[in-house]
Amino acid sequence: MKAGVDEAGRGPVLGPLVMAIVQIDQKQAQELQKAGVKDSKEVPFRKRTKLARLIKAHCQHVIIKVLPTTIDKAVATQSLNTLEAKTTAKLIAKLAEQTPLGKIMLDLPTKNKETYCQEVKRYLSFDIDLDAKHKADQTHIAVAAASIIAKDARDRAISNLEKKYKIRLGSGYPADPVTQQALQNHLPFLEEKKIARLSWKTVKNLKERQTTMLQNGMLK
Repeated sequence: MKAGVDEAGRGPVLGPLVMAIVQIDQKQAQELQKAGVKDSKEVPFRKRTKLARLIKAHCQHVIIKVLPTTIDKAVATQSLNTLEAKTTAKLIAKLAEQTPLGKIMLDLPTKNKETYCQEVKRYLSFDIDLDAKHKADQTHIAVAAASIIAKDARDRAISNLEKKYKIRLGSGYPADPVTQQALQNHLPFLEEKKIARLSWKTVKNLKERQTTMLQNGMLK
């Protein structure tokens, strides 16, 4: 048995960070590979949705959504890497409640593999066989499967927010023109509903510009 951990939504200014763990045996690995499971960034939306359903139906998995308010607190007091390490430990602990664990591969978010793995283990009450690698979703099928269900869960979260509040949010990434427009037009609302990550420079800079414009009578 092998498990993989990956995330979706680390960089966006809107919406949650979603992390997932998937554990598979050799037969499942072959089936997922045959079905086209790979790094979620390389899988079109519709196929990713189908693959996510396949993975969740046949593989042991856990998904955790980390809200913008939690991200802001982590950035203020520790770091995003520490938050990711803590969430990874939670994923592993929850999976351990479902099934015996095999070796776990992490998609490495930092430069130092040993330091990061030790940090994850520090938040666990049991020992595990843990490894990490940059771009592990491109070389390890379990990590690729985790990346797909994490991305699918984040896409659904953004879509649900758009439907609920009747606002187009786009991808949530700062460079996305739709996301920029949402922030420009609805920042106080996005802040009130805890959709925007207030610790991101994109939000801080926009709030400063809008405050200046208000003071100069350029906004009402």
